Amino acid sequence: MIPNVEYIKPKTLEEAFPLLGKEGTVALAGGTDVVVNLREEKLHPQLLVDLKGLKELKGIREIPEGIWIGALEPVQKAVEHPLIAPYTALVEGGGSIGCLEIRYRATIGGNICNGSPSADSVPGLLLYDAKVIIASKTGERTASLESILLGPGKVDLKKGEILKGVILPKAKEGSKSKYFRRTRVKGMDLSGVSVAVYTESPGIEGKSDIRIALGAVMPTVARGRKGEAILAGKKLTDELLEEAINEILKDVNPRKGSLRAEPEYKKKMVAVLIKKALSEMNGGAFCEA
Repeated sequence: MIPNVEYIKPKTLEEAFPLLGKEGTVALAGGTDVVVNLREEKLHPQLLVDLKGLKELKGIREIPEGIWIGALEPVQKAVEHPLIAPYTALVEGGGSIGCLEIRYRATIGGNICNGSPSADSVPGLLLYDAKVIIASKTGERTASLESILLGPGKVDLKKGEILKGVILPKAKEGSKSKYFRRTRVKGMDLSGVSVAVYTESPGIEGKSDIRIALGAVMPTVARGRKGEAILAGKKLTDELLEEAINEILKDVNPRKGSLRAEPEYKKKMVAVLIKKALSEMNGGAFCEA
């Protein structure tokens, strides 16, 4: 059962900041994780601060840097929004979360701040080098999304800070992305392994620009930057891709004893899903001839 806890719903950020700075405070956005953890007595807050009344944390709009997504924007509204359509991996990843009802409750910011290594919306955000705006009573700071992911259940938010929104840089013309995941069962389940891949149309020299993000195989959702470095600026071949994947797999360290998949299965699926994504974005061909 949910424990007896003080509940406050601030109307402005100025009201929220001192509340979030108190010891024993838990922020409530969509509640799809917080409420479950309260019921299972994994959380024992003294104060529950409901953020849903904060207009500053809502909306999706164009800004000079790209696209602004408010932290409180429901996942389903984000994946259906025309401004998000070019970011295919984000649309596919966000659209795979739970069921429709959960996606209308879950928020983009909550999926980030929960710190889950299997968060389905995060790989698609990382592919596009998303940045986050973090606010406090002393002002705002901007950070890369990747830099605030610290470990399972841990993000770089200090007492009194709040994730205000996400900035997606403008999607380059001709760029493509895909998101794939594997779960124990069809239907609603957390990802056992997930992969997001981004490509840009080759230039006149046929050189590739490929980005890869992985979920549920490391302590955080993360980019496969060592593999990306091998591929950067080079013509994609089967041999080069195998070299890049092998380098990525050196950093893949799935948790043993996971209920969703054994480590060896996850490693094999990372390779399979990277190749699958590139093949689909290349019209069914694995690499260029």
